[in-house]
Amino acid sequence: MADDTIPKWQVNQNRHTRFRTIVGVLRKYNVLSNLARQKNPDQVRAAFEELGPTFIKIGQILSSRTDIVKPEFANEFKKLQDNVRSDEYAVVKETIERQTGKQMSEMFASFDETPFASASMGQTHHATLLNGQKVVVKVQHPGIDAEVALDISLFERALPLLRYIPDSSVIDLSEMVAEIKRSLFNELDTSIEVRNGTRFYHLNDHDDIIRVPHVYAKYSTQKVLVNQYMSGTSIQHFMAKMVQADETSDHQYDEERQYLAHVLVTNFLKQVFEDGFFHADPHPGNILLRELKPSDMGYNDTVAKKTGIIGKRKLPPYRLVYLDFGMMGSISPNLMDGIANVVIAVTTENTRQVGKAILAISNRTGEVDEEAFFSELAPFLGQYYNSGLGDIDFQGLIFEMVKVCRSNNIQVNPEVTMLGKAFGTIEGIVETLDPNLSMMDVARPFARQYMREHLNLRNELEDGLLATAQSLRDTPKLPSRLLSALDTFENGQTRVNIVFSHRKMFIDRIDTMVNKVVLAVILAALIVGSSLLVQSHSDNNWITYIGIFGYVTAVVVIIGLLIGTLHSWYRHWRQK
Repeated sequence: MADDTIPKWQVNQNRHTRFRTIVGVLRKYNVLSNLARQKNPDQVRAAFEELGPTFIKIGQILSSRTDIVKPEFANEFKKLQDNVRSDEYAVVKETIERQTGKQMSEMFASFDETPFASASMGQTHHATLLNGQKVVVKVQHPGIDAEVALDISLFERALPLLRYIPDSSVIDLSEMVAEIKRSLFNELDTSIEVRNGTRFYHLNDHDDIIRVPHVYAKYSTQKVLVNQYMSGTSIQHFMAKMVQADETSDHQYDEERQYLAHVLVTNFLKQVFEDGFFHADPHPGNILLRELKPSDMGYNDTVAKKTGIIGKRKLPPYRLVYLDFGMMGSISPNLMDGIANVVIAVTTENTRQVGKAILAISNRTGEVDEEAFFSELAPFLGQYYNSGLGDIDFQGLIFEMVKVCRSNNIQVNPEVTMLGKAFGTIEGIVETLDPNLSMMDVARPFARQYMREHLNLRNELEDGLLATAQSLRDTPKLPSRLLSALDTFENGQTRVNIVFSHRKMFIDRIDTMVNKVVLAVILAALIVGSSLLVQSHSDNNWITYIGIFGYVTAVVVIIGLLIGTLHSWYRHWRQK
């Protein structure tokens, strides 16, 4: 293949050439401006495809991060297709043997030399272990880690171009790149996915109809991942069938679709409130549905009946299989308490209580006007309180929620935004399977149960008794304190403190106005004084020069003020 037919990213390039390529494509498609201002997602997608694997993977990561980019961008990035040729079998064999320190024959009875999938980071093969177990082997492309590190470092070098982009405040591009960098390097280290998959397997495998592939850690390394093979098709095929069934009023799948929806919801909430470890990317491509036949192993599996009922029940003839454990979320006990409080607060439809619960699980990056935050939160949440499940755009909800918090100097905990994104993804699947089932309705009992289980009655009782005792001790003092307050008021010593929202902004604007008035007075005095000097001492050259210098100084300052005002108007117009 001639070099002129090979994409730029596939041509052997040194650091400087690659940097020029990246900057050239970024400028060609106006990528930094479009990303920072969240406009023209189709141009950004085209640029990422032209720049190759690293940027394609960046787009794929952003397609599931509606806390970082607008839903329009996320949906556009879902169209990104990997344009990566698969590695030859000899290269794959060398990678596996070098990483594991074992010959292929020592690990596999058979190995399919042709990959069934190839993506930006690696490719996947079917294989069989020596004990007859069918497995899936994911192998990284050679040198992809160095390529990713180079591209990310060069992308970071291009960020200073943001200085020349007006109004680039819709998102923090530097923060976005830092988050992408972390996600990419985590995905390149397969050992992280091994640990995640192993933990998720122990927590969720055989939870009702949920199945999780076993991870073979002894065959897995930093660049090789070996998982148990589980058959099935993406649940999105079943979802498409349900959409068609709804259009034709076909009810033959009603029982199955309701059961699947209920299991997905209850298992996900178990991951959050019981395990504190959840699948952060549960999109339909990562969930398989397997229909069982009577001859299949596990067809007659049983589980215990509901709590309080003795005995077992037979599982229905289908299973849900979770895949891909590269992106997982962990929740600390303290954070879990906060999330439970948010869920309970939402049920009260009390915006102030919801706001306080959000503040409790967030970081403050500057001065926070809580009243302003609550007032901005009220109309935002009000539109969702009485909305049906199908009417809520969770991608838009997450993005707008993060934007409201950021505009008020509030940084939402990354694990919370990740949970919100995962919650919205699962909710989207459930809404198709069973529109009458609301995750919030199921989440409330989970949250209440969690609060009951973690409520320390003894401490709460002691705190209540102490507060009551303090109140009883202060009660006899109330008449004397009231009399003292009346005496102070009568003597004219009363002082009233008035607190209003945006006071800092108000003071800053007053300060700016006063400075402009003072400057205008000084300029007027300078012009009048210069005129007097020139007129009264026309025969004295050096005094005349002083007057002319005063004129020039006043003109320069006025031009500067005019340019600043026009620039301020222009920025305001661009924001609209």
